[in-house]
Amino acid sequence: MASQRDLKRQIGSVKNTAKVTEALQTVSGVKFRKAEARVNRARPYAENVEQMMRDVARTRSNNPLLVGRENVTNVLVATITADRGLAGAFNSQVLRRTMELRREKGQGANLLQVASGRKAGAFFRFRRVDMVEAYSGFSDSPTYEKAREIGQRLTGLFEDEEADEVYFVYNRFENALVQRPVVTRLIPVAPEDEGDEDGDDDERHDDGIAATYMEYVPDAETVLKRLVPKYVETMIWQAMLESAAGEHGARMSAMKNATDNANELVKDLTLAMNKARQAQITREITEIAAGAEALSAG
Repeated sequence: MASQRDLKRQIGSVKNTAKVTEALQTVSGVKFRKAEARVNRARPYAENVEQMMRDVARTRSNNPLLVGRENVTNVLVATITADRGLAGAFNSQVLRRTMELRREKGQGANLLQVASGRKAGAFFRFRRVDMVEAYSGFSDSPTYEKAREIGQRLTGLFEDEEADEVYFVYNRFENALVQRPVVTRLIPVAPEDEGDEDGDDDERHDDGIAATYMEYVPDAETVLKRLVPKYVETMIWQAMLESAAGEHGARMSAMKNATDNANELVKDLTLAMNKARQAQITREITEIAAGAEALSAG
């Protein structure tokens, strides 16, 4: 059984840990509220841009950015994680989903990897996965400039035919307790399972997919050359905002659980210390009584 001194030392250590986790919970709570507000403001715009590109992708165009290439040889996977840990399963679940996607797409295709966040970079380096690019230092407070930098790099790899498909894996923010890992195909823009859609102004190709007629000014190639990269940047920007909000929410929840567990441990250790003190007092009283009895008998 541990001595009172050891128990007192453990109680002090656990109390200090609880102060640290409580402080981290408070800081994460402040950052979470700001990140959540940014996500809620950006979502309507991102959803409208995504729907617009889905409509554009159904037009009669041979642009690879829209319809893709006939032969898919190289598949690029971009993963967003946090720069720091202490966020529960936030990082591990998106990395697990990335590895599942790599196994799915790695059959018959070469895989390229882009990592955003120190946790993703360390994960792939440890597993000796070659990375085309690794970004870090902005996961908790992303900027649009970084989204543009990543978007231009991904679009450039596709245009240079180094990648035939580009997928994005990140944690979609649901609430402070739930962050759902999702996979989005950024390029080509057309959804992987494009279903039939009814429309009076649409004409169908032989494969049954509706083709929408659109008039482009100045011309289709010029418009698409500007529009698709902007779409990619917007989707990456939204994903970075979702990931940041999820990171702060996950860390806030994890630190709250850690603080609660530390306080419970302090209670258990205090109870054990009181029992040890009581046992010591009882032992001393017994020794005194035995000594007194020995003296009276003598």
